[in-house]
Amino acid sequence: MKTNIFAFILLISCALNSWSSTTVSVYTWRDQEGALWDIISQRNLIPGIKIDHRVIRYEKHETYQPHVLIELLHRKADVFQWGPGAANLKRLIDEGFIAPNQADISDMNKSALLASLGPDGKYYGVPFALQLQSLLVNNKILNDLGIRQQPQTMQEFNSALEKIKQSGVTPIHYASASGWLINQVVAEVMVSGLVDKNFAANLAKGTACFNDPEYYQIFETILDWKKRGFINENWETEGYSGMGSAIAIGNSAISFDGGWKTGPSSILWQVDPNFQVGFWAIPGKSGQVYALGDGTYQVNHKSPRAKAAYRVLQYTATKEFAELFAEHVKELPAYGGKLNIANPMLNTMSSLVGNAYPVSLFGSYPLNKQEPSYNELVLTAFTEVLKQNKTPKEAAQTIQDELNKWKYIGYKNCQ
Repeated sequence: MKTNIFAFILLISCALNSWSSTTVSVYTWRDQEGALWDIISQRNLIPGIKIDHRVIRYEKHETYQPHVLIELLHRKADVFQWGPGAANLKRLIDEGFIAPNQADISDMNKSALLASLGPDGKYYGVPFALQLQSLLVNNKILNDLGIRQQPQTMQEFNSALEKIKQSGVTPIHYASASGWLINQVVAEVMVSGLVDKNFAANLAKGTACFNDPEYYQIFETILDWKKRGFINENWETEGYSGMGSAIAIGNSAISFDGGWKTGPSSILWQVDPNFQVGFWAIPGKSGQVYALGDGTYQVNHKSPRAKAAYRVLQYTATKEFAELFAEHVKELPAYGGKLNIANPMLNTMSSLVGNAYPVSLFGSYPLNKQEPSYNELVLTAFTEVLKQNKTPKEAAQTIQDELNKWKYIGYKNCQ
């Protein structure tokens, strides 16, 4: 009889626990996060909360963000991923969808924190991934040519590119048709290699000017590579997927890319299971890679489940979540503390981002808060220079003039 009573009490207890749990929807743009959120839900790692994970593929801002905004309006999205930086966060703040942080993000990597910084200087949400951006190298091609050391000077780098070209392989694959790649990756990788970091910081503060040779050397350098035949001939019409295929097949040796390219769904290993990847900084005054907070988890402040959603958000700022993220998403988490990561590629990237370039013009709100933004202008500048419609100096002057038109932070210093 006692056994039956105990079993009945246990059954009632389990039922009550089930009834008292709250289901929180989590919207992301990564398929591979499915396993991560399933484990969190199944193991009850956030007690009393079940996760309903939904994926909206992030082809581009124009498709992902409007879809999520509709879900926010209908109060279906409780926790959701959003693009990095103040310019992306501003609309959510203005419409009251998000509020300043209730989560403790003191353990986040400093480079990743910029993804959470709003235009008002307050932090919103929790950054989830730290993406290495640099030159991505097909090491097998380079090793076969005897190029086994990363060049430390521009002369060494150009010599390596010439050797690759002479072998019949395209040295650098450039994909201008994917505009996000140019302003988010190409421009930032060029700056983080060539431009003095203090000068770049002053560009963001408005105390240095874009028409300075220190800045427009990024255009001079890439134009020089094109004139030497180091860049693919179809650079203007090539897109991101085509670039990835060219690197994977071995038609090209080097591309501007991010650490996300090393994930389990990457075309690199789909084409060649033994692909050997390397990451290089462009040799120059700084010679550093660039690290970008890929985006943030945010809570829909208007959701009827906001209280439970904030518990989910706080969990994403923990070491436990970061290690699960690395294990299942196979990308570098934004957590800044010491982690136990078994994946050797992630450990390599982690060591590189530990010495990443400390400035982001792409993520600078003062440079991008009105239109035409710096990010729009630098995209156009690279195209105009490579088409030789403008000289590097003229392209830089256009950036300066267009920013001055809306009286950006540096217009008084840079007339």
